[in-house]
Amino acid sequence: MARELTLVDAGLGNLASVERALIQVGSATQITDDPDKVATSRIVVFPGQGAFGKHTDQLVSGAMGEALRMVIQRGDPFLGICLGMQLLFEGSEEGGGHRGLGVLSGKCRRFPDEMTAAEGDRVRKLKIPHMGWNEVQPSGEHYYFVHSYYVDAGKSDDVMWSTTYGDVTFAAAVRRENIFGCQFHPEKSQQAGLRFLRAFLLGSRQ
Repeated sequence: MARELTLVDAGLGNLASVERALIQVGSATQITDDPDKVATSRIVVFPGQGAFGKHTDQLVSGAMGEALRMVIQRGDPFLGICLGMQLLFEGSEEGGGHRGLGVLSGKCRRFPDEMTAAEGDRVRKLKIPHMGWNEVQPSGEHYYFVHSYYVDAGKSDDVMWSTTYGDVTFAAAVRRENIFGCQFHPEKSQQAGLRFLRAFLLGSRQ
């Protein structure tokens, strides 16, 4: 029998669509905002959208941050999605600078304002946030991204997949032992996103 997965409600939004995607790939899922329940969970998915700020400061320094670190340090499977992945790192430049959980080395940096892309003999100015489909390497799959800040990983070995927007190449997905993270939204990435979630679940059951 599959172990129940815990979907963390940290007030960062994006729960319903992630829950639907997890159910679609066969996960028994509970949603909780209780740090005590998170701390005793055996598989954890931490989704998020939005920005680093006072709310994430409270999360990182409070009971929920401690519960998330406990799950990770215990070696149980953990997946951070979008802002949930960024919070695994040491911090972000956003809003003048804010701390992350610090379980992976690296920082979140903002895309430069003046980025361009060549299209034939024309040059197009790129918008921020980076919003839309991008191919990740080395998998060759396309996933859906929505973000203005990207992870500049401190250790290249932690980067499982990368992608490029303008002239910035950044971590699209990370992995270190039991820790997984993705900058893209698997729940918005159609069949590729479901394949990613299914692979995480299959690996978590080993």
